[in-house]
Amino acid sequence: MNAPFRLHVLAGLALCVACATAQTVDAPVRAPEPVRGGEHPAAGPRPLPPGMPPMPPSEPVDYVAGIEVGDGPVRTGAGGVQLRGPQVTASHARGVNLTSSADRVNGLLVQGHRRFTLSDATLALSGQGKSDFDGIAAGALSRESAHLTLRKARITTRGAVSTAVTATDQSTLHVHGSTLMAMGGALPSGYTRRIGPGMMEPPTPLGIVGTARTVLVMGEAKAYFHDTTITADGWGALSTDAARGAYLEANNCDVRVLRSGYGVYADHGATVVVNRSRFNVATFGGVIAGEARIAFNDLHSVSAGNTVMIHSVMGRGTEVAQLAITGGDLQSTNAAILVKSANANIVVERAKIQASNGDILLGVVNDDSHASKAEKGVDIPGIHATFKDTRLNGNILHLDPDRRMTVHLERTQLKGVVRDVALSLDAHSRWTATGPSRALLAGLVNIRQIDAPSGVVIEARAVPELQLKGSYPLASGGLLKVE
Repeated sequence: MNAPFRLHVLAGLALCVACATAQTVDAPVRAPEPVRGGEHPAAGPRPLPPGMPPMPPSEPVDYVAGIEVGDGPVRTGAGGVQLRGPQVTASHARGVNLTSSADRVNGLLVQGHRRFTLSDATLALSGQGKSDFDGIAAGALSRESAHLTLRKARITTRGAVSTAVTATDQSTLHVHGSTLMAMGGALPSGYTRRIGPGMMEPPTPLGIVGTARTVLVMGEAKAYFHDTTITADGWGALSTDAARGAYLEANNCDVRVLRSGYGVYADHGATVVVNRSRFNVATFGGVIAGEARIAFNDLHSVSAGNTVMIHSVMGRGTEVAQLAITGGDLQSTNAAILVKSANANIVVERAKIQASNGDILLGVVNDDSHASKAEKGVDIPGIHATFKDTRLNGNILHLDPDRRMTVHLERTQLKGVVRDVALSLDAHSRWTATGPSRALLAGLVNIRQIDAPSGVVIEARAVPELQLKGSYPLASGGLLKVE
């Protein structure tokens, strides 16, 4: 899209931003901050996106597990699983060693209303799964209303859609001081790529590969990980799917994705909170899909792709993702925060963000054929980002003509290019454009807060309250041109 048209689009934003700043002139409307650790979403379970393939009718699955804990007596040794170690009781198994090479066999299954603890144990599965939506071939599976606790457990799987741990339905999972690994495996002959139940690899538009997720939290399940190492060969380490209020929390954990994939995925209807943890991932630190939430608190992350990618698929196009980053050190090769045809409320506070390609926040059009689209005439919420108490060295670019991007700086220094963004600064913030820029100046902005080196021109429009028009020389030799 050519520059004059983009500036015309920004001019159309002036009225909107003026309304947003009517009560507080120096800041646009604030997005509600996403939840932090220990808090659950206030709303109840959310429906699946309207375009999501319908979940199949609930049918009993004939699970086969080395240790099966349900409302009846505990059963062990099914499916030819080799089980060595102390006796398994009705509520606890300690020091067991479980191995299986059979397909569609679970290591540990806890269901019904039972509470069970597995500690100081090793589980190794090398068989192929069938559906990780059902938790078939998971190293450990909690389902229905069960409460499962893992302590000092080492779980490794080496098979397609064989997760290390799955929690689904209304179950609760706690994992302490454990090591979880899913290495994936070959797909069965004749497998047809699909999205939804029965899929055995990630959707193509995500641009990642792999055949197993290490952790999968579904439905209304709640899962908490403490002092645990989670490793995925591909696809993803900590994932939610088909969420209806699912909650996943990781505290002081090490998350690694070796070949391709994400550290965490917050599916539509899910909340993911990561506290004081370390990520080293091949593609995305985190992914948010649709109306879901991620909070990163004091996260140290290294990503060969993006720190966070936000998209919306199979939805209505008006869902709003929530992202909060507080503290931490986040390094990425590509854009730190990438928003693909999605609406988002983003709050970044006291965080060090670095992107090798120089882009801090980038809004683009999603080339996914399943990308959510809003109906004509429907107001699209857009992208709202607030940066607090931080120094940003990088660009903020918006290339999506279907929605607006507004950015507010609070006690923040920004050095970088700004393109087609409605930008406001509080009295303690400053923007230095490092290259040709285009922006809508909103809020109570003082020209002395804006700078650019010689040869750099900032093309801008301003909300009426600023009463700015004309050309203004900047302190370092650049020029601000306000139409």
